[in-house]
Amino acid sequence: MGMSPDRSVTIKDVASHASVSVATVSAVINKNKYVSPELAQRVRESITALSYRRNSFARGLKTRVSYSIGLIVPDITNPFFTNIARGVEDVASAHNYSLILGNSDEDPEKEKKYLQLLESKQADGLIIAVTARSHEYLQSLPIQHLALVSIDRSLFDLGIDTVMVDNRAGARTAIEHLIALGHRRIGLVTGIRGIAPTEERILGYTEALEKHGIAVDPALIAVAYARVDGGERGAMQLLALEDRPTALFMMDGTMAIGALQTIAKSGLRCPEDIALACFDDFTWAAVMRPQLTVIDQPTYEIGQQSAHLLFERLQNQKKAPRQIRLQTRLIVRESCGAMLR
Repeated sequence: MGMSPDRSVTIKDVASHASVSVATVSAVINKNKYVSPELAQRVRESITALSYRRNSFARGLKTRVSYSIGLIVPDITNPFFTNIARGVEDVASAHNYSLILGNSDEDPEKEKKYLQLLESKQADGLIIAVTARSHEYLQSLPIQHLALVSIDRSLFDLGIDTVMVDNRAGARTAIEHLIALGHRRIGLVTGIRGIAPTEERILGYTEALEKHGIAVDPALIAVAYARVDGGERGAMQLLALEDRPTALFMMDGTMAIGALQTIAKSGLRCPEDIALACFDDFTWAAVMRPQLTVIDQPTYEIGQQSAHLLFERLQNQKKAPRQIRLQTRLIVRESCGAMLR
């Protein structure tokens, strides 16, 4: 039996191929009715022969459930979002849901296109790290039926479940560690402005300086994209200052890699000439030279918690929104010079 290449194999095709009824094929697939071993074997052979794949959307027609959720993040190559995605996927899999993943690249238009895609796929829910923009549209048509959870950036003021870390306290802890090591000119390389992690970490940075009587110098704050090349450019901007900083705090782990490249190109040594710390722990941070001092975020747990909130929301759309704030921790290694003292 040949199949036209322009259409998918249906349950009717399987039934015809196996010379049984559609009800029999359905019973074999769903395992909800007795089918004789001989007929069941014929159905399974036909499924294999035709490469039939069960359509999860068709499976959900009666209950209006697609058994899929979306996850939109700025950049999945960033280990921070990679670990979050794993946490989300593990919980989704436990609920027998599939995951649709998209990268927004911090581009509002790309974000909206992914939302339209999820709408067309009739996904049941969405976990999103939103771009720097107004997001009232998330509560309007055509995506108002989606259960929503925000990660890393707060949408709690819009009544949307949110999972974040205490960015302010994390940054404050890192800067106070650098101050305790004797640093007074501490450069900060931030991500793009207008999103919660950036603004909260800047606040933690300024609070730590002011607490210790150190004036905030705007020249010591550089804005760049949270990527390796962004970290490289931001660090270069600060190291080019006539009165350059003695320490750098990078707002992202990938940016710290870029900072190390800039430090090396500048003929400086880390930590002997310039100390370095960053937000986010990642696999290579503990084996790099120097080993990186970091503010560790519970990334996998962020993914898990956000997925749990999403499935709670799917079960009860009217429940009150929740905002979960997870704690960070300082991991002291070599890059700040603490080990040299």
